[in-house]
Amino acid sequence: MIRRTLVMCATLALSTPLCAQAARYANAVEKRVVITGDAAASLASLFGMAPAGTSSLSLQFGKGDAWAIYLLKHDTKQEITNGDGPPRFDTVTFSKAAVSTLTIAPYWLDLGTRAPDPQPGSFSVTSPFVADGATDSWGRLLGRLRDEPGWTSGERPEFRRCFASADKTQLCIEIYAATDYESKPERQGYIVVITASR
Repeated sequence: MIRRTLVMCATLALSTPLCAQAARYANAVEKRVVITGDAAASLASLFGMAPAGTSSLSLQFGKGDAWAIYLLKHDTKQEITNGDGPPRFDTVTFSKAAVSTLTIAPYWLDLGTRAPDPQPGSFSVTSPFVADGATDSWGRLLGRLRDEPGWTSGERPEFRRCFASADKTQLCIEIYAATDYESKPERQGYIVVITASR
């Protein structure tokens, strides 16, 4: 059986920020992250969610994160051992009430369990490879962020913005240039990383 200590970069076949230095991939956990107030409304706007009422969308996990979730759940009829687990998704829900609330659940990666550079108290969600012009939730988010001030091509990350909730929860969005080596020909694009911490 493949252990959680397996380096996931080989299965990703992408130049992600984690691949450069990871010796132990983070464990997946079931967790709800809630952002409130102006931060929630700003994030909902970037995701393209309705400014009033309640709306939701799905975010698909990248292959490495999806495999970590499979190691947490083991929820297929036959055991999978090749690092290629079923697709996984988080749901982002925004509610505009007396206090605006944005929730991301049910899965996150616990960055306190990765090595090197463990970050106790921090959790992440990582996108699959996102090509320019993609129309899924990640692609639409990327398109909006490329129009925001602070985009710096060629830097690592190319974009970073953080939002602080009233309860001290902070959610940061980072975008990294990436190459899809599995595509023929290879494609250039991006990886989006959302990190929550307190």
